Amino acid sequence: MITYWHNFLYFYTQMRYFLHLLSTEASHVITLHCLNEPAYSPADSSGSAESMHSETTKLRFCGWNKQMFEKDTLLEPHVLQDECKIQDGSWHQSRFFFHTQDSRQLPIVDIQEFPTSQPNSQRYIEVSPVCFH
Repeated sequence: MITYWHNFLYFYTQMRYFLHLLSTEASHVITLHCLNEPAYSPADSSGSAESMHSETTKLRFCGWNKQMFEKDTLLEPHVLQDECKIQDGSWHQSRFFFHTQDSRQLPIVDIQEFPTSQPNSQRYIEVSPVCFH
């Protein structure tokens, strides 16, 4: 059993290394499912009452090479869907798309700056496979 596990880890490490080495681009999608909890609220410049009362949460995503993807940086994730700001007792989701021409930056390995959970709120993360091009 130990030999099998060792061989698997060796193969996995080598395969991961070659995917990064031979690829020129990579993309990844992270979906945050949330119940009564805002996951991401981009700055709203309209000054509406709704945006003034909503808590702005700035998530930070850590890539494979420890590079941080965050709002208002060169590595800002593309927000495909942002429904977690809706707090109506139903499940919603926020989807983030990451694309880079440095394949060593993906996959996303950690998410930081989560807000403290409120009573009656829940969340879980769905991680898609990484696509190396």
